[in-house]
Amino acid sequence: MKYIRTLSTICLTVWSTLCVAQQDKHLQMLTEKRKACETIMASFNGKTETIDLLIKEGEAGLKIVKPKEYNYKFLFSSAVGTGYYYKQNFKLAKQYFELAYETAKEGNMVSKGAKVLGNLISIYHYVGMQGKADSAAQRLKQIVETTDTLKSKTDIYFNLGMYNQQQKFYYGIALSNFLKSVELHKPIVDTTKILKLKLDYGSKLMMVAEIYLYLKQPNKALEYLNQVKPYLNSSVVIDVAAYGKLIRSYALLNNKTEALKYYNLLHKVVGDKPGRWSELVSSSLEMGLLAVKEKDFKLAKTYIDKADKQSKIDNNEVLTCGVNQAYGDYYKAMDNKPLAIKYYKMAEHGAALYNKEQYSDLLKALTQLEMASGNSQVSADYFSKYVVLSDSLSQRKISLNLAEMEAKFQNESKKREIGVLNRENEAKNLQLKQERNTRWLLIGGAFLLFVALLSIYLNFRNKQKANLLLNQKNKQLDLLNEQLTGANQTKAKLFSIISHDLRSPVSQLFTFLKLQQANPNYISEEEKSQHQKKLMQSSSSLLATMEDLLLWSKSQMEHFELDIETIAIAQLFEEATLLMQNQAEAKELVIATGNVSLANLQSDQNLLIIVLRNLLQNAINHAYPNTSIYLNAAINEAGKPYLSILNQGDVISIEKINELMTGNNVKSKSSGYGLLIVKELLGKINASLDIKSDEKGTQMTVVFLG
Repeated sequence: MKYIRTLSTICLTVWSTLCVAQQDKHLQMLTEKRKACETIMASFNGKTETIDLLIKEGEAGLKIVKPKEYNYKFLFSSAVGTGYYYKQNFKLAKQYFELAYETAKEGNMVSKGAKVLGNLISIYHYVGMQGKADSAAQRLKQIVETTDTLKSKTDIYFNLGMYNQQQKFYYGIALSNFLKSVELHKPIVDTTKILKLKLDYGSKLMMVAEIYLYLKQPNKALEYLNQVKPYLNSSVVIDVAAYGKLIRSYALLNNKTEALKYYNLLHKVVGDKPGRWSELVSSSLEMGLLAVKEKDFKLAKTYIDKADKQSKIDNNEVLTCGVNQAYGDYYKAMDNKPLAIKYYKMAEHGAALYNKEQYSDLLKALTQLEMASGNSQVSADYFSKYVVLSDSLSQRKISLNLAEMEAKFQNESKKREIGVLNRENEAKNLQLKQERNTRWLLIGGAFLLFVALLSIYLNFRNKQKANLLLNQKNKQLDLLNEQLTGANQTKAKLFSIISHDLRSPVSQLFTFLKLQQANPNYISEEEKSQHQKKLMQSSSSLLATMEDLLLWSKSQMEHFELDIETIAIAQLFEEATLLMQNQAEAKELVIATGNVSLANLQSDQNLLIIVLRNLLQNAINHAYPNTSIYLNAAINEAGKPYLSILNQGDVISIEKINELMTGNNVKSKSSGYGLLIVKELLGKINASLDIKSDEKGTQMTVVFLG
């Protein structure tokens, strides 16, 4: 038995040693992978081999990490997501960043989770999942507004600013986000020696300036750009971005001297460094247009030619479009109408795709030039496009302003609600503090009472001992008294024998002691104070300011009249397709022409284009991705002309169609105004709407009754 116990002990010791060694080896491997990922990200240069190495190390770390090792799992998944992001593989980047976010939630890592949400906002936008991007932005906003311990608040506000500027176009809210980011970053940059933190601060200042440049406030932009100057000459990227914005600012102020100064600095910084510097193109265009304003056409041509040469190197349609429009402005100022029209038309496609406001200016210029050249019909066509686009931009600005006002109202409401909650927390903290003080007072009182009782008890015991000693003395005294009495009696008898009348008086001594006890004092408990609760709830108002609603409201006016004319079906379809092209491309849809046997139609083109746009937008929203939407125009069996839109999507039940066609309720999930306005506008032009849906697709048909 002794040998068996010894053998068991040895086996247990060996097994424990192996487990510890294996655990140490696992932690060593995790630490090595973590250091490798952190080193790559700290010196990240964007090269392909660096990106591939980051992905490789991160995936290797994920293979060995355990489910509960949250910090390592978060780091590795973030590293892989970053690698795929720079490879522009947004699908895989989304997958790994979502894994990192879920890991942060499971590990209760609020700050790290907020950082990943900032990445996911942009990725969701790139992959066309705008709903998820909005949801991620809302979660990020709730985190930053309700958590006071976040160290990364400056970066969170910067991400929210980019979201509101680039995705929602809420420039007022974006400016507020960027300013908060700058304010929170200022104490960091004042105390740090880390260059990256200083350059990050410069980037945030430039985003504030960018908003002011968009708002055509160059003086405000220069205030923040001047704060960037101490951080220049440390990074080519920062220098190029700052000089580009300084050139734009001074160009808006028509300050040629300062604009030229920073133009020369920009080209000196770039020099022969490889890369596609879009600022080289935009800065040359700014200088060229500034020269056009001063009527120095020779100098203007030099700058625009330089921008043209650089844009061809970059091979970017956005830049090429800007160059062509600049040529158009140049030749228009030279009163060379044919060349101006040529370059404006070359810029038309890119402007329509990437910059609606620039496209509006281009259409206006083409309208004027074609009219001046005697091409009245072409001029009318461009003017029609200009009016539609101008109304759309105006309505969009109104919608964005209202949306921004609503968002600001909700922000203020939430701030007030947070203020109420903070006051409640302060009241609760005060109550807890008072309760703690009361508890300590009670404990102190109980301790003092215990000391008093102990003192009384000890005093009682001492007195009891004294009484026992006194009783012993009294007994001894009584014994002495008895002996004395006996002696006295003996003496008396002796004296009585000696003398009959002689007596010896005997005196007896008696002593009495009385004790008094004191009563303890009691400490009364203080009454507790109660706090008041105050809650506020905010109601949000619905935002419904779409262009079709505005037109519908115009149609309700008392003196509203139709403008009946001959409408070319091909031109109508082309115009509607152009208006909805961006939304279709976002879902990878193709808008195609189907059966068009009807060439012309008598109706109001303005109302009809709104009807067609609403129906086409509905078809885009409900179509499957990577499918086609067909536009048809013909004569039906009853001899009535009709237009129809066919898309491939989920089958809509007859009950749902009846509800859409006859119901007057507006659902909360979507605006609901579209079909209501379509039906009213069709009533104006004596037409009806019919919807049919089956496995082949959903077809919406507008039938003209006469």
